[in-house]
Amino acid sequence: MLVGFGTKVGLAPMHTWLPDAHSEGPAPVSAMLSGALLNVAMLGIVRFITILNHTPIGIFAKTILIIFGVLSLAFAALFIVKQKDIKRLMAYSSVEHMGVLAIGFGFGGVFGFAGALYHMLNHSLNKSLMFFGAGNAMHVYNTKDISGMHSVLKNMPLMGGIWLAGAIAITGSPPFGLFLSEITVLRGGMQSTNEWAVFVMALLLIVIFCGFLNHFRKMVFDNKEKIEISHHEKISKWCIAPMIIAVIPLLILGLWWPHGLWDYFINISSQLGVIHL
Repeated sequence: MLVGFGTKVGLAPMHTWLPDAHSEGPAPVSAMLSGALLNVAMLGIVRFITILNHTPIGIFAKTILIIFGVLSLAFAALFIVKQKDIKRLMAYSSVEHMGVLAIGFGFGGVFGFAGALYHMLNHSLNKSLMFFGAGNAMHVYNTKDISGMHSVLKNMPLMGGIWLAGAIAITGSPPFGLFLSEITVLRGGMQSTNEWAVFVMALLLIVIFCGFLNHFRKMVFDNKEKIEISHHEKISKWCIAPMIIAVIPLLILGLWWPHGLWDYFINISSQLGVIHL
């Protein structure tokens, strides 16, 4: 079950299809794949894990899920640091965040489960923003190579600014939603039987933070001259609108976790037998 659903989720080492598929599809398709399809497969794993919680191998099953999650973070860290293709960079970021979800659901408990569900919501918003931004940048620069994209903020101030905010958010930095959800997952880990994964997860997240934002530093803050954007290469406001729609709730969810969402996640945990109200 873990290998089958884990392949659709993109958990390492079954993740190899994901960078190929997500990097070749159009930006809206990549956003749907990363923001919706991966979550559906992860819910299949969660359903099965909740059944195993009532058996003698429940703790063992959750530990195996955590190990797959840690492996996903490790593979993502290695490939993100040296990545040259912008859409493959986003795809390996999805591998990373599916690993965070696996670790959160593996930790279980109130904080682990609620944090993972909150992370699932935040990641769907954030990764859609990032893929739309990548599609816009590819349209203007006519390349997928990170080295071919420069002075993004100078050439596309609004789009570049939102895309940079999304890059900061996707690395789990405050004040955006993924910071709050990752912190909650780590809190869940400190209350679980797999405390070791908390420190490994934190270390790998730091590596990914440095590697991912280093790419954006080169694309956004270099000193190359401003390029002339032709009429056909200009970004329509309708291509920027979805990014704005995504970044606003990301900021709100990072500053304020709505009480209704917390109650909703706790009810889900209760219905799945993770906790008892």
